[in-house]
Amino acid sequence: MSEFAAFGEMERSGWSDPKRAMGYVKLFASASDQAIGSLLDAVGARPNQKALDLCCGHGNVTAALISRGCHVVGVDFSPAMLSLARQRAPAATLMEADAQHLPFGDAEFDVVVSNFGMLHIPDQPRALAEVRRVLRPGGQFAMTVWCGPDVSPCFAALYQVVRTHGDPGISPPPGPDMHQFANRAVAARLLSEAGFAHLETTTVDCAWDLDRAEDLSEIFEQATVRAAKILASQPEPNLCAIRSALADLVRERFARGRHWIVPIPAALIRATSK
Repeated sequence: MSEFAAFGEMERSGWSDPKRAMGYVKLFASASDQAIGSLLDAVGARPNQKALDLCCGHGNVTAALISRGCHVVGVDFSPAMLSLARQRAPAATLMEADAQHLPFGDAEFDVVVSNFGMLHIPDQPRALAEVRRVLRPGGQFAMTVWCGPDVSPCFAALYQVVRTHGDPGISPPPGPDMHQFANRAVAARLLSEAGFAHLETTTVDCAWDLDRAEDLSEIFEQATVRAAKILASQPEPNLCAIRSALADLVRERFARGRHWIVPIPAALIRATSK
């Protein structure tokens, strides 16, 4: 059993909730979708390639691969997300599957992409090994992850207010560091151990355009699982303080006229299957 088994169950259960899946689409995806073009460019997605969209979610990357002429298979552990993906990308083959145990033969795919999917997987080395197994030799893999608070103004603000106003005794089940692949040295080690070479990394600028300063708290409460668990577990006075402080930081740091632009940069990692 994975050391992060409880984390994995939290993620699976949370994303299988249709309300949370729709919350992601309505509130969160406008930022994550901004990385799709760069992700597909990184693997050189082109007509007639067989592509795997790993942790495909609601299918926006799947649809983008199809628009480039790829033959696409999408997998996700969330039936709720797959239901949305089937509406978005009806031409794809979509299936419920575990990224740690992919239901495919060796060397089946020319490219594999994952847009912010890896951070939801408990056993990330196992998932990377599976990606390597199903890729043909010389095949391309690319994934995006969120940069950590040292780079990301959004996560710097969130972590600051939770650290200052949150109950220190509250934490979700332990899981992998969601920002670890944004560290090039860590990414290089994990991908090399999984059988990849020629690592390249870059940063993709993503951001939310918010109508209200209070919207950032709503995004994390209604459209995530890990952060939402921390927030939902707070005593009411702590949660109110977090919401208020986060809205104040948005007003202070991110005002752009009558809107608030909150940067949430992503790290894009590309590697080649040996």
